[in-house]
Amino acid sequence: HTGFENIHIPSAPGDDGNSLGAILYQKYHVNKEPRSLYWPVFGSSPYLGSEPDLDYLRKILGYRGVLFQELEEKEDLVKNVAALLAKGKIIGWFQGKAEFGPRALGNRSILADPRDKGMKEKINSRIKAREFYRPIAPSILHEFGPEFFENYVKTPYMEKALVFKKNMRPLIPAVVHKDGTGRLQSVHKELNPLYHDLISEFYRLTKIPILVNTSLNVMGRPIVHSVEDALTTYLTTDLDCLVIGPFIIKKNEFEV
Repeated sequence: HTGFENIHIPSAPGDDGNSLGAILYQKYHVNKEPRSLYWPVFGSSPYLGSEPDLDYLRKILGYRGVLFQELEEKEDLVKNVAALLAKGKIIGWFQGKAEFGPRALGNRSILADPRDKGMKEKINSRIKAREFYRPIAPSILHEFGPEFFENYVKTPYMEKALVFKKNMRPLIPAVVHKDGTGRLQSVHKELNPLYHDLISEFYRLTKIPILVNTSLNVMGRPIVHSVEDALTTYLTTDLDCLVIGPFIIKKNEFEV
């Protein structure tokens, strides 16, 4: 309706993005510096926050009563976690630098299988402790976007709601809103290679290139940033596993 063919919405479109706007104004309007995109494909990376302290985590996991595996090879980590997701496990995924902005974009996320039509209820009631109607989002491999969505456009920061194609909705009921839309995150290998690899492995197992993605927190609390926050959230909810860096942390022993 506007005449524009596309729109760019940054990773922090709310009040927390004002600081970036002020910096850009100073840079381009006051200092008259030439414009340049330091992320040529996306405009900017949202992964600007803190990283987990893995040395500290190793000390914590050394205490008795915590079951865990350490998988140094990323390929092994991805295969193990994708297999757990395909079996219906709900997983806290804590990797690399935290996202800047109000969305979990695959580094501080709760992940699950979108094929389970009861998954939204499980996450909202057993983990997030929030209202039953709150939706959960699909993270989709960018290359499969046109196959699942009408008028698909790149949406790396989970900033748009697009309409799922009708024939695809029964395949992924957990992430389809009542109006047939999904507030998606298009996952690009250039922007988050590990998360892309995880969804790709899930696709290899299930033929579904989508994971449930919601923020790793409970209602009324911010997205976790520290190892302590992540462990507290994990141990006080019904999350099945917590994956921090190369560590898969479990409450009970079960087979992958």
